Amino acid sequence: MSQPQVPGKMVQVALSDRTSIYNSYMSFLNHGGIFIPSDDDFKMGDEVLLVLEVGEAADRFPLKTTVCWINPVRGSTTRPRGVGLAFDNSDTAKQARHYIENSLAGLLDLPRPTYTI
Repeated sequence: MSQPQVPGKMVQVALSDRTSIYNSYMSFLNHGGIFIPSDDDFKMGDEVLLVLEVGEAADRFPLKTTVCWINPVRGSTTRPRGVGLAFDNSDTAKQARHYIENSLAGLLDLPRPTYTI
């Protein structure tokens, strides 16, 4: 019998206000994703169990994600060190993406920089 695959790392992130949600959300990914500031070592493709709390009500979404972006330490940058975590196509991920995009109504197309782009 094969064992179910468990992500290698677990991270919990709380994004309570629209500014932090806007700066962290990665709308350009197929299923959405979140950037998390972190000093931990990650590699592209690492699986991460993300417990994401979003909004003032702190709605909680347990998500299986994959590292798809890395901001390394650099000399002078306004972007924090950390990783982008791509959501999968699960129902929970769809709910999280819908919740986030509704929270950011009117902001997603703004040209303001985020933690990734």
